[in-house]
Amino acid sequence: MSAESGTTCKVDRVAEKRGLTELDDELRERWADGDSLRDLERYCNEAILRSAMRAAGMETLDGEAANLYRLLTDDDVGPGKRIDAKSRLQRNGLDPETLTSDFVSYQTVRTHLNDCLDVTTARDSTLSVDSARNTVLKLVSRTESVTTQTIARLTEQGSLTIPSPSVTLSLRVACSECGDEYTFTGLLERGGCSCRADEEATDP
Repeated sequence: MSAESGTTCKVDRVAEKRGLTELDDELRERWADGDSLRDLERYCNEAILRSAMRAAGMETLDGEAANLYRLLTDDDVGPGKRIDAKSRLQRNGLDPETLTSDFVSYQTVRTHLNDCLDVTTARDSTLSVDSARNTVLKLVSRTESVTTQTIARLTEQGSLTIPSPSVTLSLRVACSECGDEYTFTGLLERGGCSCRADEEATDP
């Protein structure tokens, strides 16, 4: 709530409507951990969607809300898949238009952080190693989760057979100069490839 205007912002209104009592604390924590405003926009909207799905008695397995949110909002989703996603909501008693009107933009999230939570969203332009690690590993985890959910759906409909899938995404970085190859976290811990060591050795 804005102290000056006394009015409740959209994030507050929707959080109260959807029973998202922990949302403010989660936004503060995620921003401190290095999430961008776009990350927080997606996080808020997936939480809104997940809450609505649970209230309607729909399954909310890992990645389910994220996948449905993608089908409802991403530009690269075809019209047929988007219609199917909306039809699924309607079959469970949810109005897609009402639900998506509760979604918030990253600008709204920024205003909520600044005006309601007293969180400054202006970041130092310097990217820390810890922030970089957190950002990339969250993307890896999200990809693993969506892949697991996709495999589960394909298995359920009989398009794929795999009794006990375990999805692990291996992220590796190679240098075309020295030929070194590392895991992403290994490269960060090392601080560079062999080229860096060579440059240090030749410094006067």
